Amino acid sequence: MRLAEHRWTPRFPHARGACAALLLLLLLLPLLTTTGCAPGSKEKLAAAYKELDNPTPNSAEIIDAADAYLKESPSGPAAADALYLHGRALEEKAQRDVSTSQRDSAEAYNYYSQALTLKPRPALEGLIHVGMGNVLYFQDRYSAAIIELTSGLEKLDRDSDKAWTLYRIGLCQQRMGHWADADRSFAAVQQQFPNTAPAQRAREHQGNSAFWVQVGTYASPATADATTNELKRMGSPAQRFQDTARNLQYVRVGPFTTYDAALAARQRLQARYRDAIVVP
Repeated sequence: MRLAEHRWTPRFPHARGACAALLLLLLLLPLLTTTGCAPGSKEKLAAAYKELDNPTPNSAEIIDAADAYLKESPSGPAAADALYLHGRALEEKAQRDVSTSQRDSAEAYNYYSQALTLKPRPALEGLIHVGMGNVLYFQDRYSAAIIELTSGLEKLDRDSDKAWTLYRIGLCQQRMGHWADADRSFAAVQQQFPNTAPAQRAREHQGNSAFWVQVGTYASPATADATTNELKRMGSPAQRFQDTARNLQYVRVGPFTTYDAALAARQRLQARYRDAIVVP
């Protein structure tokens, strides 16, 4: 699993933001009132959804709440929610802790799969499929990720969730070298969800046809030129790119026709350029 190369991408959609948390609570609470489990577990499960609103959710707290509900009501009306929350917390943890990321991602996928067996309501089913797609993306299983993300996209309620999911589909297509398909997905994000963060990111990714290894970002053109020349002396095909809007210089090695080739080059260069990343 190549988690480190993907950490710059947002963890989405999964009901990020106060509005999403409130929407899920409204959907969840009527179900919770019909179950016979203790009030403590009901309240914890509702609070776990709200915890997802935090920039760095407390994964342990969410897992404890989910497990408390499942222990008391394993087939209750909110069991699918509890399984989803447990998987969601593991997915968050996998993004922050590289040492356990493979195990946590695999477990997250299993919890999502279990949640689907309980026939969740459509909106939750959509989030579960997107969660599975996110895990597959971070495992570099892009074709399978597209299937899950597309399945989830059809069931999502919120436009922001749909925008991020469609953007992720474009990223998968790009990683597979399907540049034209990726551009169509990125164009759709901008057309359907203008003036949003996913639309901005889609615009930045659109129009690429090769992979590069970006070894550094510099404010000084002279420094960027020095790095470019150093790389050329090392035998690496380096170029300097200018971002006039931000007044920044990018030094990149490439181009590479496949993501795997770019990744291999990044691994070779990382000993000297620790912040090297694959773009797009």
